[in-house]
Amino acid sequence: MTQPEFKYRLVKSTNKLLDFTRSMVTNKLSGEVKYLIEANRREGSPHLDQSEIEQLKRLNELEGKLLSADEVASILVVDGLAPLWINSEVTRSRRNETIVLLKYSRRLREGAEMNAVVDEYPPFHPLVPLPPWRKEGKLFNINWKHQVLKRKWYARFMNWKVKGKRNN
Repeated sequence: MTQPEFKYRLVKSTNKLLDFTRSMVTNKLSGEVKYLIEANRREGSPHLDQSEIEQLKRLNELEGKLLSADEVASILVVDGLAPLWINSEVTRSRRNETIVLLKYSRRLREGAEMNAVVDEYPPFHPLVPLPPWRKEGKLFNINWKHQVLKRKWYARFMNWKVKGKRNN
């Protein structure tokens, strides 16, 4: 896979992700997108070859850094190989930018080896992270992971509810 092809798929899948996410959230998502990249696991393993291990080490250093689509393409495509799959989700919405998390496979493959049956723009697989308190059909704030007090309240409530069931 070439870097221009990868970038094309990234941008197209991001547009679909934004449209899909907009239908579920109260936030106004900006078209100005920045990306965070994160490996599905940060450590190496026996099924990875040497080039995949070296790539993982380089990418681990970039975790938490906001990147453009051009930077993502130049970083994730190595010698015509790209991650086997990449889960993408809107992780944060700000007034002037939307931040998309790309959680990628550590295994590198050619474009022909990616699953075009499942995803329109492989290797990208768009997802929407749902808060545990979401009610069916109700819109929610996409920044819910960053709302610490609400998450803590919900965790305590669920803990109390589970303890109550055990005592009955």
